[in-house]
Amino acid sequence: MSNDVRDERLEEARLTVEAASKLAADPEAFFRALDAFRAKDAERFQNELSRQGVLEHCHRICHWFCSKHCIFICRKLAGPLEAAGEFDPKEVLDFTVAMRALAADRELVSALVKAVDDVEVNTFRERLNKARIPERFWHQLCHWLCTVRCRLVCRTLCPDLPTITKVGLIPATHISPAGLGSGPSVPAGPTPSDSFSPGPYGHHPFGGLAFVEGSIFGVANVQAYKMEWAPSPAGPWTPIVNPVDDFNLATLTDYQRTPVGDWFQVADMGLFKTSLANWTTPSPDGLYYLKLTARNTSAVEFASGLVPILVDNTPPSNFTLEIKQRGEKLPCCAEVRKQGGPLEITVTGADANFEALSISLRGGCNASYPVFSKTYNGNVLDTGAPIPGITFLYDPWANGVEPCCYVLEVVVSDRAIVTNTLWAHHVVSTVHSLTIA
Repeated sequence: MSNDVRDERLEEARLTVEAASKLAADPEAFFRALDAFRAKDAERFQNELSRQGVLEHCHRICHWFCSKHCIFICRKLAGPLEAAGEFDPKEVLDFTVAMRALAADRELVSALVKAVDDVEVNTFRERLNKARIPERFWHQLCHWLCTVRCRLVCRTLCPDLPTITKVGLIPATHISPAGLGSGPSVPAGPTPSDSFSPGPYGHHPFGGLAFVEGSIFGVANVQAYKMEWAPSPAGPWTPIVNPVDDFNLATLTDYQRTPVGDWFQVADMGLFKTSLANWTTPSPDGLYYLKLTARNTSAVEFASGLVPILVDNTPPSNFTLEIKQRGEKLPCCAEVRKQGGPLEITVTGADANFEALSISLRGGCNASYPVFSKTYNGNVLDTGAPIPGITFLYDPWANGVEPCCYVLEVVVSDRAIVTNTLWAHHVVSTVHSLTIA
């Protein structure tokens, strides 16, 4: 056995005992949880574990109860356990062959499952005797049936906790701890797949009105949910109460859901049961956190994990363009001649979520000439052209530019997914006119 597997087992055992012990610190709560387990009452079981702060260990506690339950049940159904001998591969084969009677008789399996569920000793023994299954296999069969029951019962009792699944159509699993999303969006189209090194797409902050999707129906008898945002994991938390679009299948009409106070009601949900919120991303720009909370009919609340979101609602700004020839700064509408030599162009400006910068010469008779371009190329520390800027030489005459009047235009974009699409990201431009003689 590898050390990794052994360490994983040790950690699983430690967490299980730790969670069960925490629950047992309140004997009354422990007994209530055990009673709910035996009754297969998901809501009561989840409530008790939630109140004691061990809901995240629901499966561990459920299997802890199951292990004790199966020992008790199988002692009662199959009688005392004979002394264990050495492991015998042939005995495993004999047990497997003896179980062929179960595979061939669905009614027998059904009766045995019910006998284990209801602890019907006489039925369990009579059925096995009738099927001529040796008594030495009864304990093994009982434990196997009980284990299958445990797996199914724990799946029912233990919820999938509320989960934020998408923000701005980006899967939450593709959002980094820094709050930056990775494409493509789901559905495809609004934001493309990442494309950098080379390329401009990836590491997306969010802005505008961000659509939030999630899952709340793992909680038994869920009644309501709320979505909140905060500037830190500790809060303070602000509810998101914008209306949510939905569709009524009965009347085939669109409608909007609105919350009661901070809570959206499950009873108001139509076709779009994963559509949970429309978040007006706040200012100032920065890192925020989203949280989803579901509430059941007992008014017990179940919170999701936090999803970090980097908000950017500010277009790139302060990008400037300076043109010189022979070291002399050229004003707008200046005329430049070949005899003066190449143009010295400097672009300056920075944006925290810089995506791409391009400079082109446009004008003449509907002409356009590329001059310079760059992208962040996957480097989130690249802010574009911070002071002292980017300076390069450009010779329009060597590049076949026809003599005429032009504007030299710099276009800068950031990587923000704005109102659920990258194509609405922030784009700014600045121009400098000149005449090329």
